[in-house]
Amino acid sequence: MRSDGPPPLVQLETVMKHVGEIVHLGRPEVPPWVTATDLTFGQLRLLFRLRHLGPTSMTQLAHLLGASTPTTTGVVERVERHGLVAREHRDDDRRVVDCRLTDAGAALAAEVDGLRVDAMRRVLALLDEGELADLDRLLTLIIDRSKENRAS
Repeated sequence: MRSDGPPPLVQLETVMKHVGEIVHLGRPEVPPWVTATDLTFGQLRLLFRLRHLGPTSMTQLAHLLGASTPTTTGVVERVERHGLVAREHRDDDRRVVDCRLTDAGAALAAEVDGLRVDAMRRVLALLDEGELADLDRLLTLIIDRSKENRAS
């Protein structure tokens, strides 16, 4: 049953707190390569964007990351030194520089994603079949309403 207004602020804040606790509880152990590569959250975010989008121009990356082109160039340079991304001029327009994941970058992004999925699987395994069905129904409701809000 849907009410006409948003949930009470206190209830919403309580749910947000619980989601944060679940994320923290499900967080996997930090693998040794994190300290070895010394990657920042922003650099990992870059890897995930490239994994999702494929080769992307530096200008578009800056827009997607919400940063200036010089800032994005600095981030890309640091990740490039680790051998995780490569920059290449486009054949059709040499002025445009695309950034793409290297094989090592793709492997790292897949490993991190696998750790996140495994952590979420461990947390969700605490629920029984009926509880999982209830959660799935609620998550589907959130997704559907989010799509409705975007369309309007």
